[in-house]
Amino acid sequence: MRRPPPSRSKLRSFQTLHEVGFSKTRIQRFERLRRKHEQSGRTLGVLSWPDGVWCLLIMHADKLGVVVLDKAQATDAYHDARQMIRDGYSPVLTLRHERDA
Repeated sequence: MRRPPPSRSKLRSFQTLHEVGFSKTRIQRFERLRRKHEQSGRTLGVLSWPDGVWCLLIMHADKLGVVVLDKAQATDAYHDARQMIRDGYSPVLTLRHERDA
C-alpha cells in the first residue's frame, strides 16, 4: 500500500520554475513545453509538497481559467511525481480533462 502524501500541496504559477535554479537548457525545454500547451488552451503550473516532491502539471482550464484538483488527483500526482524523480525523470504530468465532472 502506498503511503499517503503530505497533507498540504501548493499549486504555483509556471514562473516558479525560474526561481528553482534549473539549468538554462532545462528551463528552455520547459518554456517550449509551456508554449506548445498554451497554444492548445492548456495551462501549466507547479504542484509541490512540503517534503520536496514537485511536478509540472499540465491542466485544461475552463473559460474562467478555473482548475479543480481533488484529493484523489493530488494523491495520484504525488505518487507519480515521486516515482519519476526517483527514476531520474523530470516530473511532467497531465491532469485529465473531464467535461462532466
